[in-house]
Amino acid sequence: MTTKIMLTCTAMLIGLAVSACDLAPSAKPLRLSGPVGATFSQDEAECRNIAQQYDQTLSSGGAIAGALIGAAVGAGESHEEALAGAAIGGLVGAAEGTLDKEESQRDMIIRCMQNRGHPVIG
Repeated sequence: MTTKIMLTCTAMLIGLAVSACDLAPSAKPLRLSGPVGATFSQDEAECRNIAQQYDQTLSSGGAIAGALIGAAVGAGESHEEALAGAAIGGLVGAAEGTLDKEESQRDMIIRCMQNRGHPVIG
């Protein structure tokens, strides 16, 4: 695969990722199965703050794994292909790690709110 094709694929992947962006899972409003309690807003802010402090290494771990896989795939072609593969893999891996982190944070917010007695279902 030539460098030009790899760069084109990268641009397409980044374009797809950007176009697929919506609110981050952890930023979406919570769904309830009952009425909002008196302490809902304060508890929600505290739970979101707790989840925000969630381990930041998932994004970087995904980037490293993606870069290694991309480099291995590109290594069969040339040094330039290996570098391009590492770059693409790193971007895709970082995006995947960020999404995993956001989904984990969302789950933490939901559980935190449920533990505080709020009828949060999602």
